[in-house]
Amino acid sequence: MSNLSNKLNQAILKSLAGKYSLYIFQIISLAILSRLYTPQMFGVLAAVTVLILFFQLIATSGLGPAVIYAKSISIDQRDGIFTASFIIGTVGALLFYIFTPYLMGWLEIENLSYINLVLAFNILFSALSMLPLASLQKDTQFLLIARAEILAELLSLAVAVVMYYQGFGALGLVSKLMVVPVIRFVFYHFSSTKSSIGKAHFGKDIKAICTLFAVAKYQLAFNILNFFSRNLDTILITKYFGAVAVGFYEKSYQVMRYPLQLFTFAITPALQPILTEHKDNPFIVMKEFYRIAIKLACLGLFTSMVLYWSAADIVLILFGPQWESTVYILKVLSVTIPLQMVLSATGGIFQAFGATKEMFYCGLFSSSANVCAIVLGVLSGDLLTLCTFLAVSFTLNYLQCFYVLHKYLFKSYPIKQFLILTTLIITCYLNLLNNATLSDALGKDYFDAFLNCLITSLIFFTIVTLLFLTISRLGLLEVRPSNKD
Repeated sequence: MSNLSNKLNQAILKSLAGKYSLYIFQIISLAILSRLYTPQMFGVLAAVTVLILFFQLIATSGLGPAVIYAKSISIDQRDGIFTASFIIGTVGALLFYIFTPYLMGWLEIENLSYINLVLAFNILFSALSMLPLASLQKDTQFLLIARAEILAELLSLAVAVVMYYQGFGALGLVSKLMVVPVIRFVFYHFSSTKSSIGKAHFGKDIKAICTLFAVAKYQLAFNILNFFSRNLDTILITKYFGAVAVGFYEKSYQVMRYPLQLFTFAITPALQPILTEHKDNPFIVMKEFYRIAIKLACLGLFTSMVLYWSAADIVLILFGPQWESTVYILKVLSVTIPLQMVLSATGGIFQAFGATKEMFYCGLFSSSANVCAIVLGVLSGDLLTLCTFLAVSFTLNYLQCFYVLHKYLFKSYPIKQFLILTTLIITCYLNLLNNATLSDALGKDYFDAFLNCLITSLIFFTIVTLLFLTISRLGLLEVRPSNKD
């Protein structure tokens, strides 16, 4: 195994260890809160979260990857960037407080001014966290990052539970959105003292942030497009189907995204800082990417099959019987897991090459396809149809993204590996042709649910493991240079 592979594996293992620890606590938190708060309250939270994410996006301005990409940042530049982040965060918080009541009114959700005031701090502290978080990611300090996130998750859970029993209603659930960024910032800020960039202070060189925008402007544009394509469904479902429906949909989407978080979102932060060192050798980057992508697709295939065939049992275990309506939605969304795992990993590749312009164009296509799928789904008046259209749009995004990767970045076409990857992804979609699944109704016996999940997991683990070993034994994980390369 090459030195690059070893270095990349070490970074990935650190990221995985940190993320896995965090997700254990997040799943426990999710299981507890789902039994305390109603689907309608989670629907309100989903709508508020979309608004929060948008203002966070503007406040952080896509500068994190630009910081990681930069070869060096002086002390004056660092402090100036931190000051600029504070100013941007403050403006973002004020805009959120001013415009949220109008947006909540349009969504026909009850708006409470004190909730807007509380959540405005989320925008500010998210902006302040950008630089210290990027400095830790640049040094691959993923375990330190995970500690901050675990601490934030535990404290926010405690606050939400206490406020529920004190009768604060939806405010208790929404409080998580304020507590988490505050705790994260405090931890990131003090932990960054030993990073290569160092702990930031307020400084005068505010213009230093302009040097990052050469990379960040396309990153920001991509993030905005990606935001709307990924969150327009939540907004329109809230508007046209109601808070209860979006509560069920969002919970299904959240379960589907956990595998992405467990694997892809843990791996992607490790890709950019390591692969950036080899941006002048596209073949090496392509080789490492396919080695990881095929593994991700196999993991996604296993996870997708388990979620599809054990959806009712998983919903019962995680959320309880009041969430039965999420089962069918989860089944449809689960077939996209391998595709989304692979597709999410491409972001680190674009960033490693500094190809944020190409990433923006991919985001433009992705947004257009997703928006069309969502609008068609809303017009159909059926939530399952909307989910099916989204599954189709993800496939189009995958094909277009890989075309751009190979034509403009890798400048090579490993047909055999691409076909293997695509076959693994498409296999899950075949589940949609099957109408008769094991069980779609929630039972009341948690032991039977655990047992069913265990048996299903063992069956598909054995099948996918044998498949992966076959691919590995045949040497299909490795991309070999062609005469053209």
